[in-house]
Amino acid sequence: MKTIKIIFLYTFFIVTLSSSRNGFSYDEWSLETQPPSVWGLEEQAAKSEWGLEAQTVQHEKSDSIILHYDGKSWNCIYNGHGIWLNSIYGFGSKDIFAVGDNGIILHYDGNSWAKQESNVTYRLNRIWGSSNNNVYVSGDHGTILHYNGKQWNKYNSMETKWLSSTWGLDEKYIFIVGSLGKILHYDGKKWKEQNSGTTNWLYGVWGNSKDNVYAVGDYGTVLHYNGNEWKRCTLNTNKRLMGVCVVDSNNTFVVGADGLILHYDGINWTRQRSGTSNWLRRTWGCDGQNVFAVGDNGTILHYDGTKWNKQKTGTNYLLFGIWGASKDDIYVVGVNSSSHYNHALDVSHRTR
Repeated sequence: MKTIKIIFLYTFFIVTLSSSRNGFSYDEWSLETQPPSVWGLEEQAAKSEWGLEAQTVQHEKSDSIILHYDGKSWNCIYNGHGIWLNSIYGFGSKDIFAVGDNGIILHYDGNSWAKQESNVTYRLNRIWGSSNNNVYVSGDHGTILHYNGKQWNKYNSMETKWLSSTWGLDEKYIFIVGSLGKILHYDGKKWKEQNSGTTNWLYGVWGNSKDNVYAVGDYGTVLHYNGNEWKRCTLNTNKRLMGVCVVDSNNTFVVGADGLILHYDGINWTRQRSGTSNWLRRTWGCDGQNVFAVGDNGTILHYDGTKWNKQKTGTNYLLFGIWGASKDDIYVVGVNSSSHYNHALDVSHRTR
């Protein structure tokens, strides 16, 4: 018995020492190597927590979907197999791009979705453009792609960080944000890194003028760019903030973990009641009375200027991206939660 105890204690000591040397601690993990719970994909104990009873999956089971809103209802207009879509952006109902994992880029011409050659195999996270011949995509491993109306070209950048989101005011004023507080700015000639003042991971960026741009990220991080420098806004939250939409100078919306929605009226930040505990991933709006937020379990919320209301989507997919041509012509991309878990983790380990 004494020998067995000695062997057990020795084994425990070796395992503990090995873990310590490898720095194996959840607290030290960055986003891309964190377990699913950190993404807000927590395994729920019961279906009721997922809200599946309230949702009826009307489309066929696929790896990804594209939903369309016509001002009255949401309908699935695309089912992708072996494709995981993360973002969508367009220049009218007959000129829309969607991007996703493994370098996938789709284009819609009003009749059908067709694949375009990206010449990369990395995950593409976000897309934005000033016109259909000036489109930018940010992705893993420092990937920055540009579309000139004919083909996609990759910037030869030494950047290796995870680039999560991109937004621009025009072709000469573009921002990209990413891991460890990374912020890149394009002036029409070259990309230059800006000092963000933080090492927190950033997941969203948006603005409405050269001196009114916001970036959001981990631990309640909200940064504001005044045209000269980035400064952190003081907010009473430490939750992960995933998306931001600047409708106008009096309406900035931020969404994030556990259904969090923050609103800035030009003077004060306030928390708005979302009515959900699902993670909200992105937000988009065309005016102060028409703002949308999308997230986990097929969640789509609409803000009418007074309150947020949940809309029926007919799906329980994870909704990652949203863009609209108008309040009655909106598109959302999402992925099958069951097929995305392992895939997301696999990509995360490769991109660290």
